[in-house]
Amino acid sequence: MASRGVTDPTQALDALLAELTRRGSPLANFLEPGLPAGQVEARLAKLGAEPHPDVIKLYAWHNGFDRFRVPVSENGFVSLVPFQEFNPLEEVAEVYVEWRQRAESEGATPVRHRDGLWRTIDPEDMWSRRWFPIFQGAGSEVIFIDNRDGSAGSVWRHPVQDSPHRLYGSLAEAMDSVRQALMDGRLQLDRHGVVTHKSYLASGLEI
Repeated sequence: MASRGVTDPTQALDALLAELTRRGSPLANFLEPGLPAGQVEARLAKLGAEPHPDVIKLYAWHNGFDRFRVPVSENGFVSLVPFQEFNPLEEVAEVYVEWRQRAESEGATPVRHRDGLWRTIDPEDMWSRRWFPIFQGAGSEVIFIDNRDGSAGSVWRHPVQDSPHRLYGSLAEAMDSVRQALMDGRLQLDRHGVVTHKSYLASGLEI
């Protein structure tokens, strides 16, 4: 179970990386240097995004990893979060734009509802400007941080074929959950430093 006392995302990210390194993960060698917070803010503002401050802190911590160089094994690839790519900001910005354009396109097309009336769907309900992706999973699945009123800072999973669902109350809580799973042995790394499929499936992790 995640520690309720962890609230600072940078502290939680550092602690998770330290635990991964202690257990043999070489991830630290493949993380890109963090970006200045002002640069991250300016880039996201240019996209029209309204991200939660934890998004800024994440890319100020490290600007993703080099997925073309990280070690791989039969279990997958070395990662911060099991089976999720932590990609550089510019790549994730493209993902945000794709999801937002899709929402605006579909929102412009009237849909017939059960009452027989035709209405358009608000793009904000499909992909909000206040949602920003931070990790990418299999296919088009993304993990994003919400910045809407009432759920600001919460971490969600958005499968491409389903509605998004909430995973954790904050980025710090999500990262600490992974660290705790490593510490109590629910998550195991193979000799390459990759989380094993078997341990992940049995771990009970939401992310």
